[in-house]
Amino acid sequence: MVVRTGASGWGQSRLREYLDATQAEWDAERAQIRERSRPAGEGGAQQGCGASYASLSVIQQQVHPVKVERAIEAGPGAPLSPDLLAEIERHRPAIDAFQQAARCSQYELAEDSAWVEYDPIGRFMFVTRLVLIEGHELASRGDVRGALDRYLTVAKVGADMSAGSSVADLIGMYNAVHAYRAVAALVAGAPRLHAAELADLDQALAERGRHLPQLADALRKERLYLRKAAMSLFDTGALPGELPPEVRPIGTVALTTVFPREALLGRAAPRLDAWLRGAEQIARDAQRDVSQSARFQEIALDPLAAQATDLDDRLNTRILRDFAGRDCAVRASYLLARATVEAERAYADGVYPEALRSLAQDPCGTGPLVYRRSPSGEGYTLSSVGDNGNADGPRAAGGTIRENGGIVITRRGASVL
Repeated sequence: MVVRTGASGWGQSRLREYLDATQAEWDAERAQIRERSRPAGEGGAQQGCGASYASLSVIQQQVHPVKVERAIEAGPGAPLSPDLLAEIERHRPAIDAFQQAARCSQYELAEDSAWVEYDPIGRFMFVTRLVLIEGHELASRGDVRGALDRYLTVAKVGADMSAGSSVADLIGMYNAVHAYRAVAALVAGAPRLHAAELADLDQALAERGRHLPQLADALRKERLYLRKAAMSLFDTGALPGELPPEVRPIGTVALTTVFPREALLGRAAPRLDAWLRGAEQIARDAQRDVSQSARFQEIALDPLAAQATDLDDRLNTRILRDFAGRDCAVRASYLLARATVEAERAYADGVYPEALRSLAQDPCGTGPLVYRRSPSGEGYTLSSVGDNGNADGPRAAGGTIRENGGIVITRRGASVL
């Protein structure tokens, strides 16, 4: 039974501190998004290129989603089925507009509350996947530059989406994993690129790596979303249906069903805030040590928290661990793409280097990423243990990169370990 300890029992001074802290965090988050929303330097936004994510129209998927998923996971060089090729051509104008927007735009903040809205996600969720699988098809026809352009577009949009809502952040994580793995597999599997092309690719990767989508960011936004919604209920005395959309999460309905309005800040909101802070900290810890994701068991069994957030049933132990695994997979895939470019740039006199100058820490493991040159020096492997803790991924250049597995990128030479 819920004890009705209202806000008055909580203490007016403590309530004011909570309201002020919520507003301060909210303002800081909006300031970061405004900074991210400035015109991108790599495109024509400064000259008014006329394209933006906000101008894109939503396109509807007309093929079975399983076919799309399989095509994405197939990796570079995988030819597409006729119906997927037809789907790409059917949406060619939307795809072209999307790619132009990605070159010109960052995340647009139409108003202070825009980052919590879901509508912008629909403008690029499905088209992003079409662009990704089109990259695979271009690679199968030997168009390496075209394929890299598509993969880098998806990586750019994944970074842009990380400035948006919590759900946009999670979708961006999914797409970025595949984009960075595809870059690594394509660079290692294609004929060696010229030095200038490798330098340009390395610069493009460095730019996109400044804002990798991460689970901790998504959880922080969800926490601020709930605090803002609860605070608005308390300040206005409005029922959930009477609130403006930016502070009307599904979870607010659950909150007002379980708690009287006066108890929202006195009991429910602090409890939910602490719950989400715990999840956020575990996500940060898992960025350093993926085994820490097991700690989601500590906080993922709270029924109120699961029912009163827009993430809803996705905030259970299994899903949170899966998100944490994807979190490390994004960073590992990105770092492997950078390392693959470094190995290709170091190629000289017909052989690859015995070792790379510096290998980053494997985000999914306890040591650095692994680089091994073949005995002949004509090839190499680069690997991360992946989000299952084992380096058991595919060993064929350009081959399928399995989810929830190790990541192994191979450049074939005369003989490769």
